[in-house]
Amino acid sequence: MKRRRFLGTALAAGLGQAISSPAGAAQKNQPLPAREKDPFLESVMAKCRLQLFDQYLAFWEAGGYDSQNGGFMCYLHDDGSVENDRKDIWYQGRGIWVYAFLYNEIDRNERWLERARKSRDFMVARMHNGDGTWRDTVNRTGQPVDGIAIDRSNNIYGALFAAAGLIQYARATGSQTDLDLARLSLLKSIDRYEDPGYPGVVAPGEEAPGLRAQGHAFMFVWVVPQFLELDDDPRLAAVLGQQLESLEDKFWNAEYGISNEILLHDYSRLPSQADRMIPGHSIEAQWMCMREALRNGDWPRFHRFKERMHRLIRMTWDYPFGGTCDTAYQVFPSDDTPAGPVLDIKTMWAQAEVAIGCLLAYQQTRETWAREWFERSWNFIQRTMVTDCGVWRQAVDRQGKDKQREGISIHRKGNFHQPRCLMYLMLTLRQILASD
Repeated sequence: MKRRRFLGTALAAGLGQAISSPAGAAQKNQPLPAREKDPFLESVMAKCRLQLFDQYLAFWEAGGYDSQNGGFMCYLHDDGSVENDRKDIWYQGRGIWVYAFLYNEIDRNERWLERARKSRDFMVARMHNGDGTWRDTVNRTGQPVDGIAIDRSNNIYGALFAAAGLIQYARATGSQTDLDLARLSLLKSIDRYEDPGYPGVVAPGEEAPGLRAQGHAFMFVWVVPQFLELDDDPRLAAVLGQQLESLEDKFWNAEYGISNEILLHDYSRLPSQADRMIPGHSIEAQWMCMREALRNGDWPRFHRFKERMHRLIRMTWDYPFGGTCDTAYQVFPSDDTPAGPVLDIKTMWAQAEVAIGCLLAYQQTRETWAREWFERSWNFIQRTMVTDCGVWRQAVDRQGKDKQREGISIHRKGNFHQPRCLMYLMLTLRQILASD
């Protein structure tokens, strides 16, 4: 397996060491003044460890992780017992990624690698169709069952999450077989996405096939660099460059200063969607592009995405009650929706994106705004999303009370955004606290 050299071990994990700006580079040999310890950030580190190891991982040991067959059942009661034994491909790939990344970056405990291995074996044996595509949903033992309300088999998200899990597992084990399967899954996803008839992206009231999705673009920008860390692949590198450019120049709508979620197949504006965005995805896209800019040592590009993220957070924050909206934002009012952010639901995953992005921005720049917005987002998460069972709640209403997401079972427990957030924050905090 050919490993490539990046900007240090944290950047190989996708988080990055600090990069000096041109102005800072001229003074790099000057001694830095001694810094006092940062009680707030040290407390965040302690809470991250507590909520990851003592709460989140402990919850999944109660039944969500299938110790008999491998894999993850995400429809659970608060005590960890299983409400529905379905296993969706999204959550298998995500779960494998979490446990393999945990082993690779946070805690080299063989128990985490074993859980990733057993889940990988289940996913590959029971859900792979043999050509880089994946079965949408199976039960505990791997028998096909009906998919969830959104027909995930029509889009490539499941395949991309499967690839992400396989890449981190290959990184832990050195398995060329798993890396090659991840490559096959990525290349098949690219072929499907480039098909003008691709049915995996839909927009309300639109019948045009082959639509482009910001969520697809940032998944490539997040997953492919993890692959390239292990193996050079010219086609995947080219796709990464194309999708990064699409997020920078196509999905970003400079006229309105927002990032559109859906475009036509040729990346031109879809008129009905031009003044709209999904804020959670848009913020997530910016920090993923920030990380890719860091990987390439492209400081101006990093700053461009950073400033866009800052703008989007300010535009979509609920100032009276806290938290960012994530489901909808529109520049102009429509018959049934006013202009601006829709604030009546705030999902956990969107708050996690704000926290990850702001702490990364603070690590790299020490800009005051990034620190302030990280504190706001972290405090909102702690106040509204943390539960007694150990898994953060799905969503809250405007005032921070539990709210069910439309079309999503109240029993679904997330096995990705919470641990990814906690682990990314821990790695970034490690860099900040070590340099202070």
